[in-house]
Amino acid sequence: MKRVWPVAAKALAGFFVSALCAMPQGYTISARPGALNYIEGYVFINGAPVSDKGLRSVFLSVNDTLSTGAGKAEVLLSPGVFLRIGDNSAIKMISPSLTDAQVEVTRGEAMIEAPGLLKDSDVTILDHQGTVKISKEGLYRISADAPPTAAVLEGKAEVFFGNDKVDLSKGHETTIGPALKAQKFDPKKGDDLYAWSVVRSEYDAASSYQASRNINLLGNGGWWDYGYSGFYSPGWFWNNGFDSWAWLPAYGAFYSPFGWGFYAPGVVGYAPVVYAPVYGGGGGGGTWWKNHPKPGTPVPVNPKRPPAVGAVASSPAAYAMARSQAARSFQNTGYSTASGGHVSASHAASSFNGGSGSRASSGGFSGSSAHASSGGSSGGGGHAGGGGSGAGGGGSHR
Repeated sequence: MKRVWPVAAKALAGFFVSALCAMPQGYTISARPGALNYIEGYVFINGAPVSDKGLRSVFLSVNDTLSTGAGKAEVLLSPGVFLRIGDNSAIKMISPSLTDAQVEVTRGEAMIEAPGLLKDSDVTILDHQGTVKISKEGLYRISADAPPTAAVLEGKAEVFFGNDKVDLSKGHETTIGPALKAQKFDPKKGDDLYAWSVVRSEYDAASSYQASRNINLLGNGGWWDYGYSGFYSPGWFWNNGFDSWAWLPAYGAFYSPFGWGFYAPGVVGYAPVVYAPVYGGGGGGGTWWKNHPKPGTPVPVNPKRPPAVGAVASSPAAYAMARSQAARSFQNTGYSTASGGHVSASHAASSFNGGSGSRASSGGFSGSSAHASSGGSSGGGGHAGGGGSGAGGGGSHR
């Protein structure tokens, strides 16, 4: 992939260096796989209760068990991969490895959202002697309840049981056991963990956007001595403002299955954004704004498949409907950019290639319409018309 707008990145480097110095503890520590990023309700590690205070230093090690009662939790795997568990669920960390993350779902349900996958890295989920290998960016649901199942909401996965293997594509699931078979699942079926993941995905994208705008830039759009191997490495970075880890891609743009964007520091100034209330996760405990959305928070979006802004849906079908309504609204009103400029929906979409499911080598920007933004990434004033809290169909907030 071509490097994007190096001149603009150089011009903005001084601003970001100043921002970094002003917040010395904001973006200077990289998380390792297994970081516990967010909890609400009753959550336990190896049977001991976990507080939502001080999560910055809480990590799952080999053989640690994370469980919930009436609660939920979000765990970070390799950069760009979020694992979430719902009420009365449990996972066991088998291998918190950057290149070969392995987790066993032992009770309840887990959802894996993967806007980005590191090249040559594997994410494997174990369930009742079966193995689910995630082979593409997307959204996956694994259930350990009887009967155990693996489902692909977006993306592709391989499921193994003994000598049997089945490939799953979008909209298909299989029962984990002898005689694996791919079959369609009901996209209208409600799922509380799915609804929670909708909220968390927006929150994670907003956190990443803020961090990406304030990270120390180098002239070619990368940064030094951050991430896992230094120069041009993606990674998790602690964001004090959001009290959570933020995923920063090394370069380009990646999109969650829900339509939220994750932009690298070198190009974040050109990201189309909407201004929406961002929730900590929905109900009970947690960060100070959990039940008090931060108003007018800029959140980057996928201009080709925009998210359902303002809607919290409990099923893929409901979310798709709200997403379509939001897309129609954006066609009329367009987007804002990081500097507060305005760009039409069609212009924004033509400026980006790739989309949800794009790897670093192919996802991101075409660079053909750099002038769509005013070129800066300070500020952030102005609302994207129609991009506020009602654009997505006004679903109920949690």
